Amino acid sequence: MVNSVFTPQSVDSLSKSIQLLLDLGVPEINFAFSILEPWKKASLIKLRNEIKTLRKILLAHYNKKGTIPVMDFRDGPGKGIFYCAAGKDRLVVTPDEEIWGCQLFPEYLKGKENSGEFKKFFFGTLDRFIANYKNIYPRIYRNYAWLSTDNYSTTTMDCYLCPELEYCQICPINAAFTGSPLGKIPGYVCEIQKIKAKEKKEFREEKSKRKRGLQKENKKIIIHKTTQMDNL
Repeated sequence: MVNSVFTPQSVDSLSKSIQLLLDLGVPEINFAFSILEPWKKASLIKLRNEIKTLRKILLAHYNKKGTIPVMDFRDGPGKGIFYCAAGKDRLVVTPDEEIWGCQLFPEYLKGKENSGEFKKFFFGTLDRFIANYKNIYPRIYRNYAWLSTDNYSTTTMDCYLCPELEYCQICPINAAFTGSPLGKIPGYVCEIQKIKAKEKKEFREEKSKRKRGLQKENKKIIIHKTTQMDNL
C-alpha cells in the first residue's frame, strides 16, 4: 500500500502521482489532504480539477482491468452518518499510562489539563481505570459518542442540514488541529469533503452504468447463441 498526503502547494500533482502508481501496478493506494493550513480558493479550484481528472483516470483503469486500486473510490458500506470510533472499539494507553479514546486526543489536549474539555475525554490513569472502569468508561464515553458528523457545524450552517451529510467523513480531532473548536469544521475542510463526495458519486454512477451495459451485451449474446442452437 502507498499512502500520500497532499498540501495546497502539492495538490496539482495529485492525478499525475496516482497515474504513476497505477502504471507501476500498486494494488492499494490511499491519499489524504493536509488541513493544518487553510486551503485558499485557488487551491480548492486546483483540487476540484485534480479529483475530476482522477475520476476519469480511475474509470479508464476500471474499464480496462476491473480493479479500483484507490481505496477512497471503492464501494463502501453505503451512505450513513459518520461517527468517530474513538473510545467505542478502541482505547489508547500513552507512555505516561493515561487512557484515551484514540492517540490524537492526548496530543490535541496537551497543555489543557485543567480545562473542561480535557476532563470530558480523559479516561484517567491506567491504575485508576482498571480499578473503576465500570463507572469511568460509560461516563467518559458519552462525550466521545457525541462526535458524529450530524453534531458538527461550520460557520454557515449546522452539518445535519447539509445534503451531503451522509457522504461526509471528517475526523473531528484533525479538524480541531486547525485551531477551530472541537466540532466546528472550517469552511475549507467542508469544501474539500464536498469536492471528494461529488466526484466519488459520479464515479460510482459511471461504473454502474458500464456494468449495466455489459450485462445487456452479455444477455444479447446469450439470446443470440440460444437462437442459433434452436435453428440447428
